[in-house]
Amino acid sequence: MKWYAYLGYFFAGAFLANSIPHFVQGISGQEFRTPFGDPSSATVNVIWGFVNLVVGSSITTALGGLCCAFNRRTVIMALGFLTMAIMLSCAFS
Repeated sequence: MKWYAYLGYFFAGAFLANSIPHFVQGISGQEFRTPFGDPSSATVNVIWGFVNLVVGSSITTALGGLCCAFNRRTVIMALGFLTMAIMLSCAFS
């Protein structure tokens, strides 16, 4: 696997992790911080969460997708997911 694929999978995981809090807060009707304002409306959060989900999924698909096997792609994506999740937990706590 080329070096840029590792980077791509890492950022795909980060985008997918970032989609979760925004989407969940949005569909719960809660305001939550986004790049567009502090706090942003629930609707903006649903849209922002969905955009992150689409970007993360698109990167993954463009790089060849994922399989359920435990391999380097899965590990790198999980590292991106975990890194973003920890950063978000620190930022929002």
